[in-house]
Amino acid sequence: MPDIIYFLLGVLGLLLIYFIISYRLYITLFFKFKYKPVKLVDEEDPFYVDTYKWYEDIPKDDVYITSYDKLSLHGVFIPSHDKKSTKLAIVIHGYQSKAQDMAIIAKMYSDLGFKVLVIDQRGHGLSHGKFTSMGYYEAYDLKKWLHYATRNYGAKINILLHGVSMGAATAIMVTKFRESKQVKTLILDSCFTNFRDSLKLSVKNPILRIFLPGLSLMSYLFLKFFLKDVNPQKMIKNICIPTLFIYGAKDKVITKEMTDQLYEDIKTKDKELLVIDDARHAKGFEVNKNAYIKQVIKITNEVFNIRKGDIKYCK
Repeated sequence: MPDIIYFLLGVLGLLLIYFIISYRLYITLFFKFKYKPVKLVDEEDPFYVDTYKWYEDIPKDDVYITSYDKLSLHGVFIPSHDKKSTKLAIVIHGYQSKAQDMAIIAKMYSDLGFKVLVIDQRGHGLSHGKFTSMGYYEAYDLKKWLHYATRNYGAKINILLHGVSMGAATAIMVTKFRESKQVKTLILDSCFTNFRDSLKLSVKNPILRIFLPGLSLMSYLFLKFFLKDVNPQKMIKNICIPTLFIYGAKDKVITKEMTDQLYEDIKTKDKELLVIDDARHAKGFEVNKNAYIKQVIKITNEVFNIRKGDIKYCK
């Protein structure tokens, strides 16, 4: 057999191995993330105990909508202290998290007089779904939540979106839809510029990085998007509403350069950047609660008219 045949067989064998490994990484990242529960918030930690007691006791309702691909999506609605309030905060968790993990953020907005809707993203918590798309299809889900909010809480409702990590990417990418016209402020905690670059940063083993192009191809073949298509940086260039960016200085999932790039690219001039020293990815509130709340109030005060009494109570 000519040497060229052996060479071609060797190349085909290596390609087969490459795509098999890429496929396994694809399944692990997009599908198996929920099979092994990850405890991102310790509800028994002294920092969180009072919050979860509040979350357990406060009147709230489980609410459900149906996604465009017929999935049942779950959220928790917490009414405001003032029934006439036209302020609504929609709180969006990150990868491998769930609505309940965001209780401490929900409490902050409840204390500030907001109605609060905390959602489970597809495939997380009580929402159905076999896979996650890191914000790509979740933006369409959030579009449905925005429609639900205006239909159920009033056409004059003023909406704030607070997203963490993947949730922040979802919050940015939903702004391309007309349903986002009632969104008046964005709070973006630990947001990546695009998922491909964030994943490359997260993968510490340089050998595994070789398989990222294959992983991206698998996501396109089976889920119809490339990793680079999860691209908040592209969407943010058209955003004209007040926006707060939050970054933890010890974050290993995104970089300060990513946050700075988003901050520079956003169209609005009404923007703030909060860098929290010693905070890991999505842990800024836990590390410096007071600074976090102060900046949230600063960016929201003009649009949502936060009362001094609420600010004092929140602290």
